[in-house]
Amino acid sequence: MRASVKDVAATAGVSASTVSNFLNHPELLTTRTRERVQAAIDQLGYVPNESARQLRAGSGRTIALILLDAWLPYFHELSRGVEDVTREDGWSLFFSNSSRDATQEQRNIDMFEAHRARGIIIYPLGDVLPRLEQLSSRGIRSVIIGPSHASDAVGFVPFDDRGGGRLAGAHLVELGRRRIAFLGDPDAVSQTADRLAGLVDAAHTLAEIEVLPAPGLTIEAGVDAAQRIVARPAHLRPDAVFAANDMLAIGALTAFLRAGLRVPEDIAIIGFDDVAQAHETLVPLTTIRQPGYEIGRAAASALLSQLADPSAPAAPVTRFRAELIVRESTAG
Repeated sequence: MRASVKDVAATAGVSASTVSNFLNHPELLTTRTRERVQAAIDQLGYVPNESARQLRAGSGRTIALILLDAWLPYFHELSRGVEDVTREDGWSLFFSNSSRDATQEQRNIDMFEAHRARGIIIYPLGDVLPRLEQLSSRGIRSVIIGPSHASDAVGFVPFDDRGGGRLAGAHLVELGRRRIAFLGDPDAVSQTADRLAGLVDAAHTLAEIEVLPAPGLTIEAGVDAAQRIVARPAHLRPDAVFAANDMLAIGALTAFLRAGLRVPEDIAIIGFDDVAQAHETLVPLTTIRQPGYEIGRAAASALLSQLADPSAPAAPVTRFRAELIVRESTAG
């Protein structure tokens, strides 16, 4: 059984209110009393329930980070950016993973509301703005990473996903590629849909575009999609692939090389995010850079600004622009 405040009070021979003062206002106690309470805490191994204490005091310093798919390398970088800023300011950061599941995403939001998180940073699956505006009216501020509508109650850190898709499409067309397969699930993830839309903007009048559904954003999903391409007759295969993220692209690259296809001679490949693994593959991967660490820092700073002045409207954050990083998977 975990020791309680009452156990500490009994062992120290003081009242429970004295133990409470030791934890919250030690300056009110004499040195001798503080020493007695500390000795009892050490003896019993008592650990204060910080969440309950802050909840009673109305001064919780907890921030929640809800990620679309926490296991993807891109989100490691984004999380590190959020954590560095919040830790510097003395906040506790808790993570949760939506696993590209809209129901789980809502459960995560509900969970952090129930636990009285002061703020939420979310990389969402779809449109969560109405729910977050509702939370704002209850004192929980939030920031969306990705596309959103302007809101005085909810901040957002935009990245130009559609612009990234345009960069990819323009690069492939410039290389003379005329049959482009897009790997991803645009019906499930709004950012993926924006990347596909950008590809269409740049290439639809100059190339045939095929959407090849991939149920996840993993290497395994990329391998599976590429194997479906490999199984076609050579004249029916695309001559370029644009993947919704780097993990899909790395999986596709792996499957093509195993099948004896040459990259980029037979098929060019572009990913999205520019994670560390993108330049470590056997054929280094051309990709669209999305600066995860910097975006995470910007989101955390935007949220802390809201929490510092709850009466102020959420300030806009400058849109992060996409950057084409050309490597051997298209320019070999």
